[in-house]
Amino acid sequence: MAETEITKKELQTLKAITLTDPETIKELAQTISTSLSYTSTTLKRLQEKGFINKRRNSKEKKPQIADTHHAATLRALILDSPNLNLDVLANKGTIILATIACQNLRTAKELQEASGASYGTLWRFVDAARGMGLIQKNDTITINSTYSRVTQLVESYQRYIHQKEALKHADDANVKWGCRCEYIFETTKTLDLQATGASAFRDYGALFLTPRNLYTNTREKLRLEDHLINHVLSEGRQNTLPLLVAWKLNADSIDTEYLNRKAYRLKASEVTDAAQRYIETRGREKPDYLLNWAEFTDKLREYSHE
Repeated sequence: MAETEITKKELQTLKAITLTDPETIKELAQTISTSLSYTSTTLKRLQEKGFINKRRNSKEKKPQIADTHHAATLRALILDSPNLNLDVLANKGTIILATIACQNLRTAKELQEASGASYGTLWRFVDAARGMGLIQKNDTITINSTYSRVTQLVESYQRYIHQKEALKHADDANVKWGCRCEYIFETTKTLDLQATGASAFRDYGALFLTPRNLYTNTREKLRLEDHLINHVLSEGRQNTLPLLVAWKLNADSIDTEYLNRKAYRLKASEVTDAAQRYIETRGREKPDYLLNWAEFTDKLREYSHE
């Protein structure tokens, strides 16, 4: 999947539209001191990214902020914090922040590898972001809660890009989770992509038939541990029965060290840890969202060869 960055000029253009509400593209071009043709090209790119639309105003087209969630969030951020240096979001900035939001990362090296940023780009970003208090480091690197709208922006923009890409595979695609280049989506269609989650559990003895198929766009060959984590990423605390059945049937062959490490990285460990304790203690340790053990064992016989 091509990552869609936002340039400094595009951010300047969005800020100008938000604060000055230009009536025409020509007026906008004058405001941001660029040529009419360059401004038109910038607006076209922003329209493709879901940030703006152009409404017919008499004989001219009026550029305005789109009603997509990420565009509305950026508009609110600009209005509430007009002195915020938006350059921190430019180029790899949005991708780095989205990676921080969707993964637990302990070190700058992990962040560099996960975001795909070069060493120089990452450190320029880190210097700027730390200087304004945007990111902080405790056990992991996080976005400061003071900048909750920035988190909402990068997460919703990432969802928009993932959804746009997923619709190229199926016209009813619905993205359930995504992080940087990888996303998981469901569809009623049967596709030549790698099935995951409950759609892959039948290969491991869990006999679930689902009305919608779950796929991932990654080309990396996934293991059972990956499918278990992907089920959690797509379902959260809901629909845990397929997870528990697949886990119980394959408990002796699961690489728990690998699973725990990856689940923590992808912020799925609350549910995977609970499932692991549940299976190991035969249901004695369980949160409210998991079945009682007797009910689970009945379901296990129903959805497996056991």
